[in-house]
Amino acid sequence: MIKNGRRGLLAMLERMGKNGSDNRRINRGLVTKMVATGGCTTRSELVRETGLSKMAISNIVSELIEFGILEEKEVVRNEEPGRNPIRLVISPDAPKVAGLAISRDRCECILCDLNLHVLKREKATMEDMTEEKLIQTVYQLLDTVLFEEDNVAAVGVASVGPISIASGMILKPFYFFGIQNFNIVQIIQERYHLPVFLDHDNQSALLAESLYGNARGYHDVLFIGISEGVGCGIISDGQLYCNRRGLPPEMGHVSIDANGKPCQCGNKGCLETYIRSPELLKKLRYHTGKYYTYQAFGKLEGNKNVDMIFQDAVEKLATAVVSIINILNSELILLGNDSVYWKDNYIAELEEEINRRRFVAWDEPVLVKKAYFMQDASLYGAACNAVVQIFSGKLTLERRN
Repeated sequence: MIKNGRRGLLAMLERMGKNGSDNRRINRGLVTKMVATGGCTTRSELVRETGLSKMAISNIVSELIEFGILEEKEVVRNEEPGRNPIRLVISPDAPKVAGLAISRDRCECILCDLNLHVLKREKATMEDMTEEKLIQTVYQLLDTVLFEEDNVAAVGVASVGPISIASGMILKPFYFFGIQNFNIVQIIQERYHLPVFLDHDNQSALLAESLYGNARGYHDVLFIGISEGVGCGIISDGQLYCNRRGLPPEMGHVSIDANGKPCQCGNKGCLETYIRSPELLKKLRYHTGKYYTYQAFGKLEGNKNVDMIFQDAVEKLATAVVSIINILNSELILLGNDSVYWKDNYIAELEEEINRRRFVAWDEPVLVKKAYFMQDASLYGAACNAVVQIFSGKLTLERRN
């Protein structure tokens, strides 16, 4: 298992390169990131955005072309006098990454390039799962997407929590078939002999959004995922949050009512007991007599009972978010998983309520948006757990033969 601290990893991906021979590996990762995520497409843009010298960029780009990571494409038309710049793109020969997302109802796997374009995708449902069946499901999915692929750099995993990044384990999630202390990193690495990088599903989703999606350019972001449970991811001052022991944040067990419903965690009035998807779906079906899906209820117009239930969920979520925002002072909130099916007026109500009630209400308003990758944010995030290791220079790509 390759162990890399997640604290400060995003901070390493800021657009300022480091001049000096000792930082060549970091600079190669930075240039790869800038091209892969669309931040820069020419050498001149790389010089401007990274702060590296023309000579340094020229050398790094030449190395990455030699390694088969970048290639030069058609001329970019330039109306100004002088030579037209050449567009840089990720080479089709560049290594790929696999992403495995483990949730309570399904397990999905993708193979991506460094632009995060999906090349292969497989899915399996999670029913009556045991530890052995979960292992076989993981093998089945990875065997399929890795079949006849000999240029894969790493596997990223995004899982329901709690997890331990340091030990590579899925610890003891609620509603997860009783499976606990599951060493997913070791299981994958021993079979495929590839570096494996694990993180919480919502942290992974936020990582994808920060690199390729709606969190790009923001330094303080709260990601909220509502599904079987309620989880979150946090970027604070440009850093993806994780404590020293490798434990990511949890939001579903923030209490919004000290005398409220008992929760499996032992607390009372936890947010999760009120707004997790099965709870809302049960209320929606009871009060409408319709056995619709969560997504269908989100689209339903003109039903007062549906509006009442979703607005109550908005109120309860706002109560928890305000407490968190008052600590973190996040500038952006992203909604993922089933909450991407909320109608725009619910999102607007949530944003208004948060800004009305937060302590620093005189500051710039907090924005609330849906995740760019919608309900697939965690799946793309799984791949990004591997991609970010390349972008940070922690995982070096081998020279082509």
